[in-house]
Amino acid sequence: MSSQSIRLGIIGAGWPGRKHAEGAKQSGGYRVAAVADLIPDRRKAIAAKFGGAKEFEDADALLKSADIEAVTIAVPNHLHAAIAIAALKAGKHVLIEKPPANTTKDARKVSAAAVKAGKIVLYGLQRRFGPAEQAAKLAIGKGYAGGIYHVRAAWLRTRGVPVGTGWFTQKKNSGGGAMMDLGISMLDLAWFLLDQPKPVGAFAVTHRKLAGAGTSGAPSAGGFDVEDAAFAMLTFEGGATLELSASWALNQPPQQQGTLCRLFGEGGCVDVYTPAGAVIYRQFDAKGQSKPTQLKPPRLGGHAGLMRHFRECILGKAIPAVGAREGIVLMEMIEAIYKSAATGKSVAIG
Repeated sequence: MSSQSIRLGIIGAGWPGRKHAEGAKQSGGYRVAAVADLIPDRRKAIAAKFGGAKEFEDADALLKSADIEAVTIAVPNHLHAAIAIAALKAGKHVLIEKPPANTTKDARKVSAAAVKAGKIVLYGLQRRFGPAEQAAKLAIGKGYAGGIYHVRAAWLRTRGVPVGTGWFTQKKNSGGGAMMDLGISMLDLAWFLLDQPKPVGAFAVTHRKLAGAGTSGAPSAGGFDVEDAAFAMLTFEGGATLELSASWALNQPPQQQGTLCRLFGEGGCVDVYTPAGAVIYRQFDAKGQSKPTQLKPPRLGGHAGLMRHFRECILGKAIPAVGAREGIVLMEMIEAIYKSAATGKSVAIG
């Protein structure tokens, strides 16, 4: 494999697949050489934008291309594990859009296939690579906020059920609703900022109250059997705790829509998402007042940072930040959340 240009295949040419391709171009060191998608217009758009990449109707055909060295997988959730395992068997390095799989069992199968193939697996939890998130991680790592003991993380849409082609709202295809779609990104970010402690337990509730709310939220023809909102509390070894919230549809003050990630430490508080980017509050006075200090972000972030990291892993210059092992742990936490919501009881993890 050339150390200068990795020949990349894009499997799934929807929004995530396009972002992977754009990130590869922005980060450098790739050639988008192939794209596979069942919808001709989507794959043709990527092929035209990225230098005449070969077009394929399905993943199997693309994976037979011996000159493709790595692929990104951005297809419906229930297909992640099967396509990833096929790609690994075909000798490709693999970047998989979140979630890792629909179940922990499938995530373990992907991990085993990666070990056997000797290839890289990286999960596309790109919030780890955002500029504000990276700035927060650096400040926390330097101890500026002291020991972090609690995180409040949320991704709350007021109206935003992702109907798309219909699979998002069907548990057999998606594995879950708002928690699987949005919550897992905030779960991974919080876990990352806590330095990935071992999860201990979860207590959670889920709701399906506003499935048809809003023009973008009409149930698909295939049905709607997943949650539109979920709320959880997770505990970790060492005593750290996490409040996690996710919604596709929620009656809330409209200005509250969006993401929140706030970390509470013994020496300060880090607020990741503000109009000024990530900020830190320290040196609180007797009345609890503190001035925010803006944290400096890195130059390259988002999908470009994700794709640069993928390349560094392929070239042996880095270890996957969200690799096969992390994917298993994330799915263990997600499954514990859903089990707790189903039983009404706290659930041990691991």
